[in-house]
Amino acid sequence: MSPFSIRLVVKALRAFAGAPDLSFSAATGACLAIVNDRGECLSVLADMLAGHAPVQGGQILVDGVDVSTSPATRRPCMLVGWRDPLFSHLNVQANLAFPLRARGVAAQAVAARVSAVLALLGLDGLEAARTDTLTPEQALRVMMGRALVADPAVLVLEDPFTPLPPASRVTMRRLIGRLVRARGLCVVLLTREREDALLLGDTIAYMSGMEILQAGSALDLFERPACDRVATGFGHANSLTVRVASVEDDVAMAHLPGGLPVEAMAMPDVMADQLATLCIRPDQIAVMFPTRPGMMASADPDGPPPLEATLTDLRQMGDHVLLRFRLENGEELLARRPPT
Repeated sequence: MSPFSIRLVVKALRAFAGAPDLSFSAATGACLAIVNDRGECLSVLADMLAGHAPVQGGQILVDGVDVSTSPATRRPCMLVGWRDPLFSHLNVQANLAFPLRARGVAAQAVAARVSAVLALLGLDGLEAARTDTLTPEQALRVMMGRALVADPAVLVLEDPFTPLPPASRVTMRRLIGRLVRARGLCVVLLTREREDALLLGDTIAYMSGMEILQAGSALDLFERPACDRVATGFGHANSLTVRVASVEDDVAMAHLPGGLPVEAMAMPDVMADQLATLCIRPDQIAVMFPTRPGMMASADPDGPPPLEATLTDLRQMGDHVLLRFRLENGEELLARRPPT
C-alpha cells in the first residue's frame, strides 16, 4: 500500500432518516479536518465512525473493508475526545495498557508497546501519575496514547484542543502534525475551530448541520467557495445583497448599494436582472481614509469608483486591524488592514 493511499472511505453515510448523505475520504499520512460550529453534529459523526452509534444508511470502508456494522471493540477506528475521559482509578501506565489487556495481549507485549507510546508522546516519568493530577495537555497526550497503543487504522479526534490554554494548543497541534507524517497516521479531525483545520488539515471539509457543503484544500474553500454558506461560514466573508446586471461565462456584473458596479465569480444559477448575495472577504477590501474634500474622487481615475462608508469600530487583533463600516443603506461591512 502506498504511504499516501486512501485508507478511509465514507459513502452516503446517514445519521438518521431524512439526514443528508455524508461522503468523504482520508489518506494515510494525512489529516482530513471537518469543520462544524455545532459540536453536537461533530459528536454524532464521531460516534458513527467509531462504532458507538448505529448508521441509518451508507458505508464506512477501512482499507476496502466495510466496517459499518462492526462493534466499537472490533472497529479499526479509534476515537479520542473529552466525552471519553481517562479512567480515574488507573494511573497513566494502566490507562494506556487497558485497551491491549482487554484484547488479551500478552503482558510482555503490553509493557513494550506502552513504553514505546509513552516515549513517543513525551510522557516519560508520568507512568505512575494519577489522572486527576495531570494538566489538560498531559491528559490529552494520555488519551491519544490510549488510542495509539492499539495501532488503529484511523484516528478520529473530536474537538481535542477545546479545554487547552493557548500555549498547549500550539504544542499539541505541532505534535499531532508530526505524528501524522512520521507515523503515517490517517487522522480525521472534527473541530469547531477553523484555525485547527487550517493548521492541520491536508484536506478540509466544511460542514453545516449534518451536511458537508464543500471539501478541498484551504485555497479551494477560500477562493472558490461552493456556496454563500461556505464563503461566510468558513471564509468569514461579508454578505451583501446586490442586483445582477449581466452574466458572462462565470463572471457576473452586479451593482452594490448606491449603484456601484462590481465584478464577481458567479454561481451556476445566477441570472441577470435578479437579486443575489455577494460575498467579499475582509482581506479583499482596500480601505482609504480621505484627508481632504474631493480626495476619494481623484484617488485613481482609471480604477473603480470607491464605495463610501462610515467607520463605526476599529479593533487591534495582533496580526491585523479589524474595521467595521456602515454603508448608506445600513448594511455592515468588515475589512482587515495590516497592523500599522
